[in-house]
Amino acid sequence: MEQKVQRYFLETKNKKDLNPAVCGIYNLKILEQGKDDPQFCKFLYQKIGEDFHWKDRLAWSLDEWKNYLNNEKLKFFTAFVGDEPAGYYEYLNHHDIREVEITYFGIFKNYFGKKLGGYLLTHALENAWKHNPRRVWVHTCTLDHPNALRNYIARGMSIFKKEFVTVVN
Repeated sequence: MEQKVQRYFLETKNKKDLNPAVCGIYNLKILEQGKDDPQFCKFLYQKIGEDFHWKDRLAWSLDEWKNYLNNEKLKFFTAFVGDEPAGYYEYLNHHDIREVEITYFGIFKNYFGKKLGGYLLTHALENAWKHNPRRVWVHTCTLDHPNALRNYIARGMSIFKKEFVTVVN
């Protein structure tokens, strides 16, 4: 079955536009961790993305994950509450064109509504700006969490392109 999906491309061109979010989750830490464990990264991708049509990497073997994660441009951060993973984000630092692309970003369902999404996105944008890019960008769509687009905009990003795409379920 085919479905029409609205895709949004958002960007920020000035780190001063960041509107940081706070989160009061006890024992929360965000670490540049996970990139060396393809099984863990695959788990995060599958579990967080299962309700949001994240399908492009589902068929990847662990070797394909390992090859992807070995990309020197890729940064991978995991949010933990205690020792339990709560979410993650990854981005590609396209230093050759001075852009940072947030490629995946998500949190586990049990953290919805607890302000972790805004806080994690703040962390992602702060880290992205450390590379001194011309812009930081991301894309989302109507299949993502209903608050995804609002979160990007609330953190200071703006839509620069919209398009409809057809997705096969």
